[in-house]
Order: sequence, then C-alpha cells, then structure tokens
Amino acid sequence: MPLDLPVVWNVSDTTYAGGLQLSDDRLTLTSKSHTLSFSGVSIASLRIERSPSQRLRGLPVLRLLLEGGVDVRVASLGGAGSLNELAASIAARQALPAGT
Repeated sequence: MPLDLPVVWNVSDTTYAGGLQLSDDRLTLTSKSHTLSFSGVSIASLRIERSPSQRLRGLPVLRLLLEGGVDVRVASLGGAGSLNELAASIAARQALPAGT
C-alpha cells in the first residue's frame, strides 16, 4: 500500500518542502523544483533523530544514509506518529525476502 506524506527534506545541505511517496520498493521525494527517487535496497541505514542540530524546521527527522554516502533527512508534516509510521514502513519493505 502506497504511503504519501507532506514533508520537509534535506539533501546536500539544501532543504525542500514538498511530498514523499513510498510505493512498493521506491521512495520518491518531490518539491516544486527537485525530485529525488531511490529504491529501498539503496538505503544503507535509517534512524530517527531528535537532536536540535539534526531537526528540520524544529521537527525530528528520519535520517536515511544511502549507499554511496548520500545523506537524506526527512521531517514529516503529516501529524503525530507519521515519522514512526514512515520508518516502520521502510524497514518492513527492507525485511521482505526477494520476490515477496
């Protein structure tokens, strides 16, 4: 089931406001001027960070470290619990065996 959220996201020290779509094994971040899309298997690690230095616009972030060293931080504007739901959805997709 696809997951769509309004988000603020940061990559390469630039912050964007827009949306996130998680569908099957693909995560796509969009804004008016930029799109970043990658497969779930390219996520080397993920964690929720709440420290003031990591927050985006005062919100906790889901930090995704992609293979190749790309660091992506995502803050959900979707309400309480939506960041945890996103993290759980990504982790569940990564845990599925191939072909499932």
